[in-house]
Amino acid sequence: MIVASSAALTTRDRWLLGGGGVAVTLFILIVVGRAWDVHDALMVGTPIGREFANFWIGGVLAIQGKLALLIDLDGYNEVLFQAFHYNPRGLAFSYPPHILLFLVPFGALPHPLAVALWSAGNLWLIARAVRLLSDERGLPWLAVLSPAALMMVAMGHFGGALAFLAIFILTRAGVRPIAAGCCLALMSVKPQFAGSMGLFLLLVGHWRVLVWGAVATSGLVGLSVLAFGLAPWIGFFEWTLPFHAQLLTHFQVGAFRTAMSVYTAARMEGLGDGAAKLIWLGFALPVLATTILLFVRRGPGPRTVTLALLAVLTILPYFQHYDLAIVAPALTVALFAPSSEPRPFLAAAPASALWLAPPFALPAGQLALPIMPVVVAIVVAVALAGQFRQPRARRDAVLGEPTGSAFP
Repeated sequence: MIVASSAALTTRDRWLLGGGGVAVTLFILIVVGRAWDVHDALMVGTPIGREFANFWIGGVLAIQGKLALLIDLDGYNEVLFQAFHYNPRGLAFSYPPHILLFLVPFGALPHPLAVALWSAGNLWLIARAVRLLSDERGLPWLAVLSPAALMMVAMGHFGGALAFLAIFILTRAGVRPIAAGCCLALMSVKPQFAGSMGLFLLLVGHWRVLVWGAVATSGLVGLSVLAFGLAPWIGFFEWTLPFHAQLLTHFQVGAFRTAMSVYTAARMEGLGDGAAKLIWLGFALPVLATTILLFVRRGPGPRTVTLALLAVLTILPYFQHYDLAIVAPALTVALFAPSSEPRPFLAAAPASALWLAPPFALPAGQLALPIMPVVVAIVVAVALAGQFRQPRARRDAVLGEPTGSAFP
């Protein structure tokens, strides 16, 4: 049995990062993001939930039987304008059609109520994700108020759901492969993240999760075909995927200002596709290999789960600042929970840099400065190096299901 001997960061650090993170995030959203302007700035319809406008309209169009508009960029933005009077008209629906199964209930509600329920649900799942790793009091609130979680709410994404699903998979894959496979299937509504998670699971030996995940995903796809027909899937493969691939290959800067990968940082600095991919792979592959080695050696603890989630994001050529909400619950536990490890997960300076990276990506992106992807990459490398130098933990202390529980 391990007896906790120290906290990763002090109580003072907890208050500074917690309170300071909230203040900085709100300041940036109000002053830089102009959250109060829901017609001509970042937000669409309400002061929170920019991307949720896409999800809500998707649900509305599914109810109305007008799903052809999802691949009609001009028509789709006209629908958004009629609903929200949002002038920039630069939104596109980017998700596979089986996500509509989950969006229809929200599309049946008025938008303000729907975005409130969506945001509250994702914050609740972030709190529950913390409980998968730790029973320490106060940590769920710290994770819910983290800059990454607040940026998730501002951008209207579903990082809370992805965080819960991903952490459940990483901590329970060995003992509950069927449930973990179902979680992976639910994650397939964000296919690039589900794919990178699937690769990680395969490389650490949890292939049974992939089998069950494929079965469950097939079921979701089949349900979506029964509900909405084949046309949305045909449109997804013929228009949606090529459209977004073209955005990345030809690199339209406006679409990637708040992206956080090494690849997008290199492209924003003017490098070509080939050179940027070499730099990205030169960073991502060692990170992935080192993380797999640590995960296999030490098992699914808060620190290895945090590194696994960061690695799963890092091996993607493109992920956004709000995607760091997926890491927020595990990072909160790794930084702030009492630990028997002789060294903290991160010292105060790199911990602060990673904690505050999501909101600072917004002003840096508006200036087209790829600073925050580089900061995140450096902190990931520092964290990996520090954990690799830790004395090897007793396997009976780290293997098996964590003591935390998602439900009381």
